[in-house]
Amino acid sequence: MKPFASKAARIAALVVRMALGVLFIVSAVAKLIGIDRFELYIFSYSLLPLPWAMVLARLVIIAELLVGIGLLANIFKRLVDASALIMLVGFTLFLCYAALAGRTDSCQCMGALIDFNPVQSIVKNALLLLALIVAMHAQPWPWTPRWYLWLPVVVATAVTVFVISVPDNWFFGPSEELYNADELNASIAPGGELAPLNLAQGRHAVAFLSPGCPLCRMADEKLTYICRRNGLDSTALVYLIPAADSTLTPLTLDTASFLRPGHIVTPLTFSLITYGQRPMLMLIDNGQVAATCHYRNINENQIAQFLK
Repeated sequence: MKPFASKAARIAALVVRMALGVLFIVSAVAKLIGIDRFELYIFSYSLLPLPWAMVLARLVIIAELLVGIGLLANIFKRLVDASALIMLVGFTLFLCYAALAGRTDSCQCMGALIDFNPVQSIVKNALLLLALIVAMHAQPWPWTPRWYLWLPVVVATAVTVFVISVPDNWFFGPSEELYNADELNASIAPGGELAPLNLAQGRHAVAFLSPGCPLCRMADEKLTYICRRNGLDSTALVYLIPAADSTLTPLTLDTASFLRPGHIVTPLTFSLITYGQRPMLMLIDNGQVAATCHYRNINENQIAQFLK
């Protein structure tokens, strides 16, 4: 696209171009800071396994950073313009799908900085597309770096993102979390506090969650999406919530805090079994604990295979 003829218009186009670059970078950094929420948002569509959703979240951030750097530096103009256009159009089409699917939650396009629902984000992207058309008329610099000088920037950006935020399944392997086996056995035995849940028979994924814990709320979402994506029996997923975390009634507590109902237990039982750790997930097979994990090493395949 040819640059504007007048000097004032060319300067204005360059300012818009650099502002777009800053916006792309801010958007990428905001996603990186709130990477857990961004991962869950991608995973919530049930299109990808959890490990792939983690990688895709970081690839999107890397792409945004590179486009932002290219716009801000006003280099490799054709490549950067085409990349920015493809990204904005692609994001907009995806948001249209989200809106048609009835999604009204934050699309995480600006991380935790600003909550845009899909419709609001579509409007935002439409304005950015108009700004990009203006930015495409910016005068390119009289010099252009060689293409191979861009490769270190690409590699450095990708490495930096994956080093700052290593995907959970890369960093946290399978591990057994400490729990009080004697207290658990006493609780699920006849006459114990958890006996009505029949955890001594069949297979159950038991999550110890607290409404006041942000990771617990994200664990609730992650487990719910895992069940949905793998067609698992939702009744096999049991939530245990300590009563001391809220003065609300159990029904209000469950509805307000988590996506599925939970069972209120005494805080003493909760703490004795988990040693106070939350969230904790136990896979219990006929009363015997087969595996335990925390939020970071929840394994979709392990849960799916166990409950199937």
